[in-house]
Amino acid sequence: MSIQTRSMERTSAERQNQLKILIENLDTLVGTALVEELRNDHENDVNPHIIYGGGNHIPRGATKNIDTNDPAVLAAYVLDSDVIIFQEQHSQAEFAFKLLKHGQFSTNKTFILISNSQTWQSTPLKENNDQLGSNRQSVLDSQDPDLAFLKKYSKYTESDLHLRKIHQFENLKHLEQLIITNDKSNLHAYVVTSGLIYGRGEESLFDLFKTAWMTPEVELPIQGDGNNIIPMIHIQDLATIIGKVIALTPNEHYIFAVDYETMTQKKLVTAIAKGVGNGLVSQVPVTGGVLSMNAWLKPTTIFDSEDQFIDAKKNPIIIWHSKEGFAKNIIKIRNEFKLYRGLDTVKLIFIGPSASGKTFIGKQISEFYKIPLITIKQLITEVATQQSELGELVRSTLQQVRDKMVEEAQAIFDAEKKKKKVPKGQPEPVFDPSYIVPRLPDQILIKVYKWRLDQNDAQNLGYVLDGFPKTQEQANLLFHDEEQQLIQSFVPKGIVYFEITDDLLKDRSKGLEQSRYTEELLLKRVNAFKKNSEQLIPFLNQFEIKKIKNDEVAIAADIIKEFISRNGPIAVLQDDPVQEANYHEDHHDESQLTIPETKLQEQKSQPQPPKVKKDQLNKSLNDSRLSKQGNNKLTEEQRQEQIRQQERELLDTRSQPLRQYLADNVVPFLTEGLIQICEKQPENPLQFLADFLEAKGNEQQAPYGH
Repeated sequence: MSIQTRSMERTSAERQNQLKILIENLDTLVGTALVEELRNDHENDVNPHIIYGGGNHIPRGATKNIDTNDPAVLAAYVLDSDVIIFQEQHSQAEFAFKLLKHGQFSTNKTFILISNSQTWQSTPLKENNDQLGSNRQSVLDSQDPDLAFLKKYSKYTESDLHLRKIHQFENLKHLEQLIITNDKSNLHAYVVTSGLIYGRGEESLFDLFKTAWMTPEVELPIQGDGNNIIPMIHIQDLATIIGKVIALTPNEHYIFAVDYETMTQKKLVTAIAKGVGNGLVSQVPVTGGVLSMNAWLKPTTIFDSEDQFIDAKKNPIIIWHSKEGFAKNIIKIRNEFKLYRGLDTVKLIFIGPSASGKTFIGKQISEFYKIPLITIKQLITEVATQQSELGELVRSTLQQVRDKMVEEAQAIFDAEKKKKKVPKGQPEPVFDPSYIVPRLPDQILIKVYKWRLDQNDAQNLGYVLDGFPKTQEQANLLFHDEEQQLIQSFVPKGIVYFEITDDLLKDRSKGLEQSRYTEELLLKRVNAFKKNSEQLIPFLNQFEIKKIKNDEVAIAADIIKEFISRNGPIAVLQDDPVQEANYHEDHHDESQLTIPETKLQEQKSQPQPPKVKKDQLNKSLNDSRLSKQGNNKLTEEQRQEQIRQQERELLDTRSQPLRQYLADNVVPFLTEGLIQICEKQPENPLQFLADFLEAKGNEQQAPYGH
């Protein structure tokens, strides 16, 4: 049976209910998104679409992988498919399209090439010659002053394709022209020019996300002044537009897939810095790449012309995932990145009495998992030095509380002074307010903690809360919103409870350098802790609790790491643990801050060089759970799968030269021969191909025969 006949053997009734869809590569984020958009097995489990494509993995909803590097295999599937979608492999796309253009088939087929907006980067911005465009741009300027420089320009539309100038993508331009000038009646061919694709696990923007995620102290780079325009599209919206093209087969064959946000490079990098990292950016020289493109493209309006679709009872409405664009959806995009990259968070509360070692061990866990250790005193100091609404609230509240405490202490001092007579020769006692340390009321303290837990490092990686919350009321306020709904992004994943005896606490307190605790004061604080912890029991019992007892303090960090990875290793960024010989307590567990009589001193911190981190961002959480870490051992099945994967990678590496040799010396002629077969349809296609290749071989040898 010939490949032409095979493509026709399904009945028309079958084809109405089922599509065969070929996607260039199922391994890419775009390939996966297309499968999710085009699959209908959840709606039609009797005769669902059959989706296949290149790659090594089969996403849910797809049927199988095929070898798209094999021209014969690719040709067979192209001719047997109803929908063919290519994006990156332009030579294969050209082969497939020519096969369809010159081949014979009776059913309708749709061919889509996903091109990219970099093909417009050599085209100067479009001068704005009409007053309407100028007025429209004035509205844009009033909304975003940073875009005022665009006032004299307007967006390119699909009808401006003839104005495009190309210097670096000539082959792609040729392929696009071949597709959009197609005149074959039963071949619907489209070029969908995509903006910079973002969302889910990120590809083009991965390096910026990784830098912001891994190194919170680093400034993200902006090339030049950053005013170049970058058209963008969320990966899900791109898949939606592709789905609409397949379903509606519009009359226009060149389509822009971009969202409605006018995005500059500066705005893009700043959004990532603020939404994922520390908010810091810096200018660097222009180095090129996708972030240096400058193209202002208008979102397509072809689906707004409903006449041609309504008559066919088709729905042209696009349900956007991110119509407003990247900057306004950065938190949603950050959460997608975290989900699709399989990144987990470490969120712990350390509960324990003074001198138990919880702060020092908390530092070890913080450094190992690269998560912030949040202590009350340090946090209040940080917020109180900020020039923000919350910072002003903290400063004024502390000052008010302190003033009241000073007034009350002064009254007590004066009353005591009147009762006692000063012996002759002794100096008059003088009131000293310096020992008075104010405490924030819970209402303000909770606002401070909620602010801290909402920062990017805590949201991305997790946290260790040192000794807070102390009471049931604080816990309820911290982890619930105003409607008493649980704030899922704040909730801890475990509790570490330091169950240390009083005798050991006394011994540890005596052994600490510069200890500020007398035995009486220590016992007073321990008793207060026990009383508060009894109130916390209902809250603590909601989570898994790991208790650290007397004989476990010295190895507490290792015990806690094992507790953290109880459900498998955590896919976060880690350094090798720092081994410490002695454990001690950093006494920063009071909700207090001394306010100088004049003004608060600004915090000064010396910048530390970034530490080298192990990049695990490319691993999914499931994959990372197969890795050997600590005492976790691989099962025999997992070990064998790792060996098989290594063998596949080795074979792939070794086969690269051979594949390149075939691509350079065989594939072009084989492709040409297959096209000739499609055009002439000989009775014996194999003999025809053999004769064709023999003739080509003789042509290649002729120059060397003399």
